[in-house]
Amino acid sequence: MASTTATTTTKTDQRERARPNFLDIPGSTTPFLQETNNDTHAVTIINTFVLKSANDADLFLENWLRDANYMKKQYGMLSTQLHRAVGEESNVFVNIVSWESTEAFRRAFHNPEFQMHIGNFPSGTDVFPVLLKKIAVPGICTA
Repeated sequence: MASTTATTTTKTDQRERARPNFLDIPGSTTPFLQETNNDTHAVTIINTFVLKSANDADLFLENWLRDANYMKKQYGMLSTQLHRAVGEESNVFVNIVSWESTEAFRRAFHNPEFQMHIGNFPSGTDVFPVLLKKIAVPGICTA
């Protein structure tokens, strides 16, 4: 599920910016956008961002912060946490977001205002999103 690759630049930062390439996890049998069509309560989205270069981390964080601020104002978003892979020059970030339901996430993600903003990430950023629901494992965890 690759997206557009058009790029833009700003006067203050001449690095190329683009909509991230949304890709399905290799080997996954259910594409991400198809996952969002299932109406499920209490879902978690894990987005793995792979930047073309660790040098783009500041630009990535600037845009992630803007998107996170938008999303936290949307109905049904419960929490978010950003992680960075260990290593001084890591180019991998993982965002874990809890939503009340797939419907709430779908509404926020497909909102034209949000879609307009996601085109400003560092050019070459790949995103591997997956939508999850808790499962019960006897003696270990509950759903």
